[in-house]
Amino acid sequence: MPLIIFVVIVLAILWWLKSQRALSRNERLYLKRRGYSDEPADVGPPVDPDSQLVSLIGSLSDISPYSRQRAAEELSRMCAHGRRDARMFPCLVAALDDNEASVRGAVATALGNLADPRAVEPLTLQLEVDESILFRTAALEALEKLRIGTVADRDMA
Repeated sequence: MPLIIFVVIVLAILWWLKSQRALSRNERLYLKRRGYSDEPADVGPPVDPDSQLVSLIGSLSDISPYSRQRAAEELSRMCAHGRRDARMFPCLVAALDDNEASVRGAVATALGNLADPRAVEPLTLQLEVDESILFRTAALEALEKLRIGTVADRDMA
């Protein structure tokens, strides 16, 4: 009897450890093929910034929510490092209607870092209908950045 209890406990622990993985093996392989991997990448020739931008914009409409979120986060990072592009704006605004709150939050952060004053209206409209705390927090921070940026632009003029 104690042996059966021990085996059941060990199996329960193994099942629990296995269930703690965030992504399945198939999801990890899919994301790795798309270029999203936590493993260090092989250093190869430099990637053309324009092709990287086009790839990230395309990933905003990917089937995987994780891929869409990572694309929005990477676009946000590009904007924060001064690599803003006008092609980002319409795609990010369209991604505000995503069905995943984590994607919408990453998109709101990206719009804040893009610093385009046209983003105030779509963010405000989405903020009125979206009840996700994740999105609302990111959108409020983005709107604050955009308002500070527009005030600073007016003060310089």
